[in-house]
Order: sequence, then structure tokens, then C-alpha cells
Amino acid sequence: MVGFRVYVGNISASHIPSDITIFQRAIKLDEGMRSWYDIPFTVAESLLADEEFTISVGPTFNGTALPRIDSLEVYGRAKDEFGWKEKMDAVLDMEARVLGSNSLLAGSGKKCRSLQSTSVQEQAVSDGLKLLSRIYSLRRSQEDEVKLELSELKCKLLLETIFESDREPLLQAAACCVLQAVFPKKERYYQVIS
Repeated sequence: MVGFRVYVGNISASHIPSDITIFQRAIKLDEGMRSWYDIPFTVAESLLADEEFTISVGPTFNGTALPRIDSLEVYGRAKDEFGWKEKMDAVLDMEARVLGSNSLLAGSGKKCRSLQSTSVQEQAVSDGLKLLSRIYSLRRSQEDEVKLELSELKCKLLLETIFESDREPLLQAAACCVLQAVFPKKERYYQVIS
């Protein structure tokens, strides 16, 4: 599965949900507007949606009517056409780097494959991001609560560039560590990355 589309507002504009959440990412819908919404998955989300996925429907805008979805269509691609095996191997390699070689992956029961080499530049940036996440973690543990906004981060542009590309899972994992160190509360972290 690589995405889905929903149709809302056909029955009544008052039944349109304010948002739909998929994979911890909220998609805001327009109030009072009957419309189709196309929601493509990222590569990581497509890998997670191998057999199923969960859609959470938010409350209506007025809060009194029950939210309704009039139609739902799921898009899929053949695994070969999608490159599922190669992309899954890349994710497993990334997890192997994060967990350490010869660790057992949670839920898989397989030993991690030997690590493939990455470019020196990618490894250097990844190590730099990991160091940065440790610095933020130490800073947070020394102070009661660091109240930062994403716009205040000096590395904001770098993080945005990394998250725009889904071809660098090692860098994305390291960038997520930085965001988790800066925004340790789950709710705040997911607000920032969505």
C-alpha cells in the first residue's frame, strides 16, 4: 500500500472531520468543503503498511455531529515495482547500525545482516547529528526544561533537507535522534515532525 484517498462532506458538511491521522501524522481537512483528499505514504510508511494500517478520524469542526468518511480508496503497487525488498533491506541495515551489528531485531527473529558501507560524508554527518543529539540531551538533563521551537534550532535547515529525501535512512534516523533530544515529549515531537 502506497497511499489512500478519502471523500468527505457528501452526506453533510457538518459531518466533515477536522483531521485524519495516519502513522502519527495529522492531515488537516477543510471545514465545510466537500472534497477528495489524496494522502500518499512516505517510503517508511509504505513499508509499515505491508498488510494493514490504521486511520484515526478526528472530531468534526463543530464537535456536535459524528465525523463521517463517505468513501475510502487505498492505492497499492506490486512489491517488485515498488522495490519493497531493496527498501526493506535498507531499513534493516539502518536498524542494524542503530542497534549494533549482530543484534536481534524486535519482532523479526533474524540476525541483522552485515553492514553495507556508506559514504564517508553520510557517516560524518550522521555522527555529527548523533553528537548534537547527545549535547541537547545533556543540556536538557542539566536544566529543568528547555523550551525550544523548531525555528530556533540552528540546524533546522539541515534537518529539513534530510527529511525531504527518503534515500538517506541513516541520516534520517540520526536527525530523528536530534529532534527526540530537543523535544522529548511525544506530543511535542509529533507536532514538530508533522
